[in-house]
Order: sequence, then structure tokens, then C-alpha cells
Amino acid sequence: MNEVKITGEVVHVDEVKEYGANAFRKHVVVVKTGDDKWTNPIPVEFTKEAIEKSTQLKIGQNVVIDARLNGREWKGQDGVTKWFVSVNGYEISSSEADGPAETNREQIDELNEDPPF
Repeated sequence: MNEVKITGEVVHVDEVKEYGANAFRKHVVVVKTGDDKWTNPIPVEFTKEAIEKSTQLKIGQNVVIDARLNGREWKGQDGVTKWFVSVNGYEISSSEADGPAETNREQIDELNEDPPF
């Protein structure tokens, strides 16, 4: 499996849903990555023990989510094959993105200033 880190702001926390006779449980959290011009909302699914961590999330929180990418192939009744990717979260931590990002922007602004000579 492929592992990724998703860093951003929580913009949606769904309720835990159950599916099928085995009561499979899934919890979806959407994290906005990118900037205000090009947002990139990523739905992250949590299952099994990871649900206990994801239900603690609140809208507006900055987080880093460790996740796995899982691909599936599906063939429709019309014979057309389609592929899907899901992002399955398993670990959540707070993001420190607010502090260092400002410092980096200030440093870039300083570099873009005209030289003093």
C-alpha cells in the first residue's frame, strides 16, 4: 500500500455510518489542503480503531493525517472498467503549520525587496 501525509484544515466531520449485515463502520473527515486560491478538499475515511481518533476532530482544526491510498477496479454492467482511489486514515496529529508558514512568507517577502544599493 502507498502511504501519504495529509496536512490541512478540517472543513467537514461526518457522522459515523454503518453498512451491511456485518455493521461495517466508516467515518469521513474532509481536510482542505492547498491555499485559498486553489483549495484541494480531500475526504479521508476512517475505519475500525481509527474511528475513535477521527470522531474527536473539530471543524477548523489544523491536522496532519497519516493515511494509506487504496485502489479498486470495478467493472460495470456495460462492461466499462473504472478505477477508484480511497484515502484511509489511521493516525492524526496537530499541525504546526500556522507558525512556520508565516515566517517563511516573511522571508520570501524580504528576498523580493529591492536591494539597498
